[in-house]
This record gives sequence, structure tokens and C-alpha cells, in this order.
Amino acid sequence: MIEKELKEQLKKKIIHNHYFLVSDEPLLINNTINDIKNALSIDEAFDFETCSIKENEYSEIINKILTAPFTSTKRMLVLRDIEKENYADLKEFAHMLVRVPISTCLIMVYQIDKKNEYSHRAENYKKVLELFPGAQCLVLMPDAVTIQRWITKKMESLGLKNNWEIINYLNEEFADDITGMKNEIQKIENYLYEAKRLGLGEVKDISQGLTDFDAYRLANNFFHHRPETIEEFVRLKPFIKSPLPIIDALGHLLYKYTSKVSDKSFRYLAAELLRIDNSLKTGSHFADLLLEILFIKNLCMLNKGAHYGK
Repeated sequence: MIEKELKEQLKKKIIHNHYFLVSDEPLLINNTINDIKNALSIDEAFDFETCSIKENEYSEIINKILTAPFTSTKRMLVLRDIEKENYADLKEFAHMLVRVPISTCLIMVYQIDKKNEYSHRAENYKKVLELFPGAQCLVLMPDAVTIQRWITKKMESLGLKNNWEIINYLNEEFADDITGMKNEIQKIENYLYEAKRLGLGEVKDISQGLTDFDAYRLANNFFHHRPETIEEFVRLKPFIKSPLPIIDALGHLLYKYTSKVSDKSFRYLAAELLRIDNSLKTGSHFADLLLEILFIKNLCMLNKGAHYGK
């Protein structure tokens, strides 16, 4: 089953007793759980419960599944951490779970680790799924085309239909982090609201450096060795109350890059950023200067007139 099929079934009030959700994004998992919960009109105070298969005895979980609803037509139980349980133990649990009663909606959550390769993680969850033939499996793994469509549609709703700078930024930085993308889009919505309140036209008109978006763009330019980084930093300085947003953006992108490659130069940059951050927190007035030196030393990549950077 795909997400579109689930939404169509929920509209028709076709709701199964047992679901098996698979995703590497907690946001997509939680949104789907909420969709099913809303379709069932679950009384959350009495008939909704979340528990971990790692922290409860199997007999306790079975009792939860067999418990009748108090005020709702169905009781909903969300069983998490399936991916962390030993396969042999899951097999034992499957034998105990003969069936899910009609009065219960059981949602088993299998959250994939983003670090694993897709071929391996797909094989793992499919093997577990075979233990529960009565479960409706829903895989929430959007591809690049779907993500691009989401971003474009959201930007259109915000009046930024052809603002490819923001669209490309969201796609490049958050294509593998839907939760982070949601938070970033929320920030952009807040900036647009502030722009409207101040009588400004677009998000870029909001005092330039007052937005995290500009800080991330600056950080992104730095890690791509773009010469306009210095000019942009100088332009932003009069508008920012503190270099912290820039340091935060640099640290975020640095973590992203170091998680993908192994390079000693990144360790040096991390040490430099930490030193600047500590300097700022101890009340130093030279954080701006230290950041400018950081950019100059690591951006130009010049040595005796020879350019050896990318």
C-alpha cells in the first residue's frame, strides 16, 4: 500500500485492524498515525496508547491489544521499535498475536536507519513483515521526484512559485531530512508573515541577515568555495545582532558533510568553529573578525598563486 491509497481508504472510512508502517522519517510516521487516529475519531485520553516492544513484556502488549475501547468505537495501540527487536523474539511475538480484534487498531512502527543502504533495510523489514501476514504494510519512503513536488507545491501556496533559490536550497539541504525541511519551511512562513507585517514584499527583503535562510545560504556558499562568501558575510554583518546564526548554520552543514566523507580539513574547521563559538560565549568582541579570518583562510585556497581548491 502507498500513502495515496491509505488516504483514499480513510476518506471512505475503510480502516484496517492492523497496520505495519515503514519509514526513515519520524514526521511521516507520526502524520500517518494522526491521519488514522482522526479517521477513527479516537478519544486520545482513553483509547490511544503508544508503547515500545523493547520495554514491555509480550504478554503485556497482547493484553493491551485485547483491551476493549472505553469511549471510542476502536482502541488504537501504536507499537514502536519493531526494528530494534531480535527476529527470533519477533517470531515468538507473532505466534502469540493470533489476530487483532475488530475493536482494536494496532499500528506497528518499523523505523529505518538512514545510514543503512536501501537494499539492506528493504530486505530487513520485508522479512519481519512476513511474520504478520494480516498487517497492511505502508512504506513511507518518498523519492526525489515526490520531494521536489512537495517543495514546489508548498512554495506555490506561500506565493513563492518561481523562487528557485529557496526551492533548490530546500531540495539540496533537506531532501534526506523531511523533518528538518518541515521546520525550515515553517521558518520561511514566519519570515513571510513578518515581511507582510512590516509591509515588505518578499522574504529576502527582511533585513537580509535576520533570517536563518541567509545564514544557511552563506554557509552553503562557504562549503562550496564560492568567492561571493566574503562579500555576503560583510553585507550581512550590519544586520545581525550576533554571529551565532552563522556559526549554527556552519556547524549544521559541517556535520552533514562529515557524516558523508572523511577529511582531516573538516576536523580543522570543526575545531576553529568551536574556538569561535567559545570566544563568543565568553563575551569576546572579536567573533566577527574570527569568522572573517576563517572564511579568508579556508575559502580562497590559494598557495603561491596556485589555486588548488575545487
